[in-house]
Amino acid sequence: KPGIGWKFAIAITIFSFVHELGHATAAKRLGAQPEIALDFLAGSTRYTPPRPITPIERACVAVSGPAVEIVLGLVVLGLMRVNPLDVPQVFDSQVAGVIWIAGPVFGFLNLLPILPLDGGHVLSGALESIWPSRGGIVAIAFSTAVTLAVGVVTLLEPAVRWLAPFVLMLLVLQIWPLVPQRTRGTRRRASRSAPAEAAAEPVASEA
Repeated sequence: KPGIGWKFAIAITIFSFVHELGHATAAKRLGAQPEIALDFLAGSTRYTPPRPITPIERACVAVSGPAVEIVLGLVVLGLMRVNPLDVPQVFDSQVAGVIWIAGPVFGFLNLLPILPLDGGHVLSGALESIWPSRGGIVAIAFSTAVTLAVGVVTLLEPAVRWLAPFVLMLLVLQIWPLVPQRTRGTRRRASRSAPAEAAAEPVASEA
C-alpha cells in the first residue's frame, strides 16, 4: 500500500533501538558498559562483563531485548484501542499494522531457539550449562539444521519463497563464527556463543 514503506522503516528503527536498549539495560545491571549499534533492519548490543557470568545471566540479557520490544508494542496498540489478537482489526490501520509487526511479531520471532536470534542465545546458554565444552557448538549445529530445513521449504513452496533471502542471511550468520580467523597473528576459532570470559571478547546480543 502507498506510504507503508516509510512507516515500516520508522517503526523498525524505533523498535530496534528499544530492543537493544533492553539488552543494554540488562547488561548494565551486570556491571557491564554496553555498546549499541543499529544496522539495516537489525542491531546489536556488545558488552564485556566485569566478571564471569552464568548462562542464566546471559539468557536474561538475551530475553530482555525482545521482552521490551513486545511489551512496548502491546502498550502502544492498547493505547490505540487495537486488539493485537484480532489480526483483521490490526490491519484496518497501516500504523497499527506496522507497529504490530515491528513490535510483538518480531519480538516473538526473536525468541525462537535459533542462532543468532536471542532465543538461540538462550538455547546456547542452557546447553553450555549442561555441556560446557560443546554446548555452543551443539546450539550452532541445531540452528543450522533447522534453518536448512526451513530453507528447503521456502524453495519448494512458492507462497513463502520470498523468505529465502532471510533464511540465507540466517544461515550465513550461523556458519560465519565457525570460519577460522587470524587475529593478531594467532589463529583461533571465533564463536558467537562463547562466553566473554573464555573468548576474551565482548558478548554480543543480536536483534
